[in-house]
Amino acid sequence: MVKGFALIPKRPDLSTEQFHTHWREIHAPLACKIKALERYVQAHRFADVPGVPTSPFEGLAEIWFDNLDIGFALGANPDYVNGAYPDEVNFIAKTGPSFLMTTENVVVPGPVISTTTPGVKSLFLLKRKPGLSVEAFQDHWKRVHAPLVPTTPGLRRYVQCHVAPESYERATPAFDGIAELSWPDMNAFHEGWNSSQMQIEQIQNDVPNFIDLQNSVALLAEEHRVIWP
Repeated sequence: MVKGFALIPKRPDLSTEQFHTHWREIHAPLACKIKALERYVQAHRFADVPGVPTSPFEGLAEIWFDNLDIGFALGANPDYVNGAYPDEVNFIAKTGPSFLMTTENVVVPGPVISTTTPGVKSLFLLKRKPGLSVEAFQDHWKRVHAPLVPTTPGLRRYVQCHVAPESYERATPAFDGIAELSWPDMNAFHEGWNSSQMQIEQIQNDVPNFIDLQNSVALLAEEHRVIWP
């Protein structure tokens, strides 16, 4: 399977509560009518990640497809065009969502997660370092950076979502990848985020080698698992 992300900016005239309520209670049932979706998770933002530029997105929709062709064709899928799409103007900014099609590199699988398993997810939307090719960025992230992460205290799951190379043939993606770090709770997040393994070994010593920190953003989110195995 491949994993798509819809990066969703809030309609400015809505309150944060109105946005999240509409997305969860009204939009989710419409998205469930898209038969091409294998899984569907809403990542609802509730805080920023300290020290990282603030995300302009109020949430991320995580959507799994059987293959890239189905994912790229979502915009013309009648289930989407006649259902979820017309509802987007009711809670999403006029600019609309940005879409990324990715492949997952699961570094820390973690325990089995059910529809109702609680937890916190930190999502990092990454831009590659200027002058670095997509291939070099992905290679460094997989081979050099990934082995540094599993020792982070409190970390439950770590997934690298690499933007599919085919995406660059269509248009320049908003970001080059999304890092998902999952934690049992906020105490675990703070323990991991403030640890020397995170701040020194990963961020200080390695991140500048392949990531453009000034143009990367992050958010803390709570998952609402709508379609989940």
